[in-house]
Amino acid sequence: MKFKSMLATGVIAAAAGGFASSVHAVPVGSELLLLADVSGSLNATDFALQRDGYANAFRDDAVISAIEAAGGIAVALVYWSDSSSIAVNWTHVFDAATSFAFASAVESAPRTSSGGTAMTSALNFGAGLFATNGYDGRLQIIDISGDGSEGNACSFNAAVCAPLQGARDAALAGGVDRINAIWIEDEAQPSSRNFFCLDPACIINPLAYGETNVIGGTDSFQMVVSNFDDFSEAIKLKLVRELTPPPPNGVPEPGMLALLGLGFFGLGALRRRMR
Repeated sequence: MKFKSMLATGVIAAAAGGFASSVHAVPVGSELLLLADVSGSLNATDFALQRDGYANAFRDDAVISAIEAAGGIAVALVYWSDSSSIAVNWTHVFDAATSFAFASAVESAPRTSSGGTAMTSALNFGAGLFATNGYDGRLQIIDISGDGSEGNACSFNAAVCAPLQGARDAALAGGVDRINAIWIEDEAQPSSRNFFCLDPACIINPLAYGETNVIGGTDSFQMVVSNFDDFSEAIKLKLVRELTPPPPNGVPEPGMLALLGLGFFGLGALRRRMR
């Protein structure tokens, strides 16, 4: 937002035609980029559950109310694996009709890849989409989903990934205000989970991994769900949380919070970060 505001100021001062598009940027409450993992670890059922979860969220009354209260949003969907591509381009969503239309576009978007887990490249790709999207929001938010750790720029079993940290930091330095995440645990039975999950025996703890390498910005946060069956309800809550400013004195301190009373999570957690 700051970068685009500075561009607009430069236009006014210099009356330079080359920057005219920034003057006409549509004002919105937030610019929200959904980075959805479509790597090979997601089978066709997982992909459909995630896709339908996003679509259903934009038909949800609470999400629509949050969008309207925020003053409308600009939202886009990117599918990422070892490459990234725009599945649904930037769309102005400001009421039930436009939110339902975006949901339909999500449902119609084909899966574009199913390769490796190049989260670093996905963040770099996503961060570059804000500057020329035609919108000017009070906040620029990246919301990334994933069911595993970075596997291209770093070893998949590395708890710390410097290139991924660099992509996060560059995005924040470039004008993104907040990077949030929703993680999906391994699909294996609980007794055999041993990689990307919250159990102490797991190789990679999603919350620790996200805190170290991915999320950032004031009031950034992350969530974990047990499987893709839980994704639909979780993403509704997540979008409401992302689009609703936290009360000044009503939010717990940073750290781990159990999502009590939400039976659909199975094993779920949320971490909020202030920076």
